Amino acid sequence: MPIAYRSPMRRLATLVLVLAVLLGAGAVVVDRWMVSRVEEDLLARAGEHMELAPQSEVTVDGFPFLTQVLAGRLAEVRGTAPSLTVEGFTLEDVRVAGRGIAPSEPYPAENLEINAEVPIGTLRTAVARAVDVPGADLGLDITDGRVRLSLLVAGVELVVGLEPTVVEDEVALRLGEVLLGESEAPGWLVDGLDDLLSDVRLEIPGLPDGLRPTRLAVTEDALQVRLEGTDVELLTLLE
Repeated sequence: MPIAYRSPMRRLATLVLVLAVLLGAGAVVVDRWMVSRVEEDLLARAGEHMELAPQSEVTVDGFPFLTQVLAGRLAEVRGTAPSLTVEGFTLEDVRVAGRGIAPSEPYPAENLEINAEVPIGTLRTAVARAVDVPGADLGLDITDGRVRLSLLVAGVELVVGLEPTVVEDEVALRLGEVLLGESEAPGWLVDGLDDLLSDVRLEIPGLPDGLRPTRLAVTEDALQVRLEGTDVELLTLLE
């Protein structure tokens, strides 16, 4: 019976191949471990400066992570939160995507996009802050996809239709239909309301400079907003 013979060179090649596989697997484990630590750290830092709902997540995309760090640019970092609250301002269904991010402070991103819903309660608070009507108890609701502001004037309900829109890279309110009781409001009142709203801007606190609203849509019970920017420093989100 012939005896199988393996030359020393063949045994060495097999050993090198096995070692390379083990080292490669180890490198993947280390790479993924480092990504996990970075994701946990970013989420923890965000949680120090805003209230994050459970199940909020941060994900660093791209593989391998270490080569991205050495190259000085992370391909993409994504964050999601069922809700978050900053300075009393609550946003829901928040989705953040940053691309081309430098992995050192102030963490500039080549592109940053934030999509979120502004719930009716938050929208009501923002409008009440922005529209200064002394002594007035402002009401705000969304009916049939339209925002309506209401208040009492001399015992008669004034209902004002509002259309959120983008003006000069800011969220403004355009005047719609105005009703006083069951009738159309007089022209002088409509003109006065139009002047009042012309300078009103709704601001979301805690956002870094360089973000601009690019999309607004009114749903059944919220205002959907998209913010985008280039060369945005992410550090201000974590301060």
